[in-house]
Amino acid sequence: MKNYLIGIDIGTTNVKSVLFDEDGTKIAESGKEYPLYLIRPGWAEQNPEDWWQAAVETISSVVRDSGVDKRRIAGICVSSQAPTLIPIDKDGNVLRNGLIWMDRRSQPETDFLEREIGSVKVKSITGNRIDPYYLSSKILWFQRNEPELYRKTYKILQINGYINYRLTGSITADIAHASLMGVFDVRRNQWSEELAELIGYDTALFPPVYQNDHIIGTVSESAAKLTGLSTSTAVVCGTVDGSAATLEAGAVDVGDAVEMTGTSTVLNICTDQWRDPGLLFEMYHGLKDILMLCGANSTTGACLKWFRDHLYHEEGCGAKEESSFDALNRLAAKAIPGSDKLIFLPYMAGERSPIWDSYARGAFFGMTLKTGKEEMIRAILEGAAFGLRHNIEEAKKAGASIKELRSVGGGSKSDIWLKIKASVLNMPIVVPDISTGAPFGDAIICGTGLGIYQNPGRFAKEAAKIKKIIEPDVRWTAIYNELYEVYLSLYKNTKQDFYRLAEIE
Repeated sequence: MKNYLIGIDIGTTNVKSVLFDEDGTKIAESGKEYPLYLIRPGWAEQNPEDWWQAAVETISSVVRDSGVDKRRIAGICVSSQAPTLIPIDKDGNVLRNGLIWMDRRSQPETDFLEREIGSVKVKSITGNRIDPYYLSSKILWFQRNEPELYRKTYKILQINGYINYRLTGSITADIAHASLMGVFDVRRNQWSEELAELIGYDTALFPPVYQNDHIIGTVSESAAKLTGLSTSTAVVCGTVDGSAATLEAGAVDVGDAVEMTGTSTVLNICTDQWRDPGLLFEMYHGLKDILMLCGANSTTGACLKWFRDHLYHEEGCGAKEESSFDALNRLAAKAIPGSDKLIFLPYMAGERSPIWDSYARGAFFGMTLKTGKEEMIRAILEGAAFGLRHNIEEAKKAGASIKELRSVGGGSKSDIWLKIKASVLNMPIVVPDISTGAPFGDAIICGTGLGIYQNPGRFAKEAAKIKKIIEPDVRWTAIYNELYEVYLSLYKNTKQDFYRLAEIE
């Protein structure tokens, strides 16, 4: 009798829950969107209750729609966007909205930590730099600006840790999330007392850390009533969305690489050792003993969504059955490669790697009276591809090699975007047939913890059948090589102006 597994991914825009059988066949899927609160430039929050309610709704939906006996759902695994600051009190109550990965309000605290401790010291312990992306500076902001709430804080959770707490009552963190929090010693696999003391807080704030596939408990009676799950269903610790998506794509060997484009674009390259990541960062893979060198562009897909929501008018732009993003892709394909020399900087919420600049902003450069929406849309797609190339070039400087680049996530559904990326990178892009975003990777992690998969890496590779391979267009590549140099120069020459702009009240 087959077992069934549920993979859940808590993204920046939506929750997706997918039920699989143990052979990897998708049985049922459900998604639910929720708000993102952009309080002011550089500030980004979400309500943890929105994540929980969306998880409950989507889990209930896949259990109900599948017709599967709930007692045969052996396990559940949650991945999520990362890292996020979620403070809870001793009774498990959330004390404020979560400060998500996109939030960069802690730049002053980052500057303070850079002066007082320095990225060299922090890198030697955590493997990564000091930046508002990590929790070390976010917690310091919380401590300085909301001291009453800080004093009430019992634990600081990550998103999947919060969902796991609501499912089981257990307070935990997985090792992949821990590696992105800025205070975890990746060589000793424990919270760094030294760093916590230097920064000014206690490691007692952080939950115990477990491997991604560790079983933390079973679904509680209260959660079972809400979700339709059985109290016999196991919950494993989970992982970061990028780790799960990398596993889903079948990238498990050194040199395997995945780019995942949704709200952001994340590049993950499988490695077998911690190294100096240079201008990139490092984290754990979804499977034990595999590491990843990573790059991340914060708002690639979000820039496209911004254009859709604020500048695009759907009327008369396509058939009724055509989605708004399909229409944007169709319009982008009408523009010539290089968008008539229009270049877009995709830094609309600051930027992570490789420039690590909270003050950077989005910009169109080279607009003329001929510029239309077709050129603007294509320039957004090309700007995202330039950002990906920038990260890949920095990965090579750090000593990583890429044998093959696979593409997953919502961006992999756009043929024109895939063609642009392949041509900007001058390398083929492989698109796997399975592309749920991360939930299938979650299911593999879950099945590994339950002993269903004895060789999960092989299972993932065999399951990730190739749907198509997108080859670069050499004519486009020649154009993009020239524009890419302007793209790099453009940021360098405007960097100080972004700082000056940020100083204006």
